[in-house]
Amino acid sequence: MSSVPPDRSEPDAKGPDGPESGWKNPKKFTAESSQSSSSTWSEPGDIDSDSLRRTTPPRESLITHVTHRAMATDFVVMLPEHAADSVEVALEALEMLDQIEAALTIYRPQSEISRVNAAAGGDPVRLSRTTFDLMDRSVLWSRRTEGAFDVTAGPLVDAWGFTRRSGRKPTSDQIHAARQNVGFEKIQFAPDDRTVRLEKQGMSINLGAIGKGHALDRMAARLKGAGVHDFLIHGGNSSLIASGDQDLGDGRGWAVGIAHPTKPPRRLAGLWLRNMALATSGSGKQFFHHQGRRYGHVIDPRTGYPAGDLLALTVLMPSATDADAAATGMFVAGSPWIRQQLGGDDLPDWIECPMLLAAAGARQDEVVAESLGSFDWINPPEPPRTP
Repeated sequence: MSSVPPDRSEPDAKGPDGPESGWKNPKKFTAESSQSSSSTWSEPGDIDSDSLRRTTPPRESLITHVTHRAMATDFVVMLPEHAADSVEVALEALEMLDQIEAALTIYRPQSEISRVNAAAGGDPVRLSRTTFDLMDRSVLWSRRTEGAFDVTAGPLVDAWGFTRRSGRKPTSDQIHAARQNVGFEKIQFAPDDRTVRLEKQGMSINLGAIGKGHALDRMAARLKGAGVHDFLIHGGNSSLIASGDQDLGDGRGWAVGIAHPTKPPRRLAGLWLRNMALATSGSGKQFFHHQGRRYGHVIDPRTGYPAGDLLALTVLMPSATDADAAATGMFVAGSPWIRQQLGGDDLPDWIECPMLLAAAGARQDEVVAESLGSFDWINPPEPPRTP
């Protein structure tokens, strides 16, 4: 999931391996309808939220929620009233999550990623085409963000104590030692053989910062392949993908709320989302204080220290995989780097996407939000208060 805690699929108290998935297990698959609309919250840092939070919709409509527990969070397929008969297809899409998690998790020794990690410094490991391509995509985002996104950052997350959602300040020697086992450029690819090798013993890969988006894209493709084009899929509040319309024929898409980075019951903004993915990265809820200084859980793999100037960053992209990686990478890179990229003569296409940056304001507990690019706002972010 990297410059975030090593895996956004970190196990909950019951561990990652629950009962076998299937339609006969009501604890893993649930479907219900509610008379309300829909918007889901994107909650930076609260990646294990157990409930789907709603924002006030422009008008009420009947939404069917189909839910499956995977990657230590609730994945929810939301179907509008005119697509409510597509629950069976939604269940099939959700059922894919168990296979995806089994391949990508670092908490099962037989997973593809665990086998790569176990062989670090030794022989290359052959991967499935899907996992190999996702690894390749991860390294592409490392290059795009100049190393701010890095799926090998796990040793640093361990050093800072965030692997199990605690937190401690390591010594400079401990940070230096961890950095020796970090670096996307130390991942060796053999495309013809479809193998991956980690250059040094002690290195590890964690796809938590991109794996959830990957899962959303695959689920969306399954729904569209079955002829379902109006839906929203939500993965743990930090990632979602919206297709078509919440209300038949209105062309607006889905009403989505973005949570306040430090006061998540409050909403930072609301927008319409259509045929687009949204991802949020932030450290507003996972942090600790040491000697009067705040340290967030999102680690910059280039320095070994927590990323600094933003509280949260939300990005919109056509692909949930790319949105997931971009949100993390650009959050780590920070607003000065983003502005430098946007101000350059050779502007990369991928950075020309809508972004919402949230930073601490001048006043105590104030959050200043700035949007870059075009959003279809329902409720735009409030401007900073004047003195």
